[in-house]
Amino acid sequence: QSRSSAASDVYKRQTYDDFLADLPDNEPRYVVYNFEYDAGYDGTNSKVLFFSWAPDTSKIKDKMIYAGTKDTFKKAFKGLEIESGGTDKSEVAYDVILERVQSRHRHPR
Repeated sequence: QSRSSAASDVYKRQTYDDFLADLPDNEPRYVVYNFEYDAGYDGTNSKVLFFSWAPDTSKIKDKMIYAGTKDTFKKAFKGLEIESGGTDKSEVAYDVILERVQSRHRHPR
């Protein structure tokens, strides 16, 4: 299925593993994702994440377009709490993102 929009998919109540599985192997994407996690004594918490996904296997032209429009895209959304990016799914694995979120929770800007 071909997609013409950078932010064409809406993920509702999808597990993080399902979300990662849906990331295309050869095309960049911007994704806004509500990342829910166990915050210990604070119970379940969530952070709104902005992902810039640009796999190494993407066409160079596509990656350049995404890099050039990233700031504009981010400005369109209010309340983004964490920014992350990746070129490989291991860079956006659940444990990697959880560590980033928990680190920000312990040491807010």
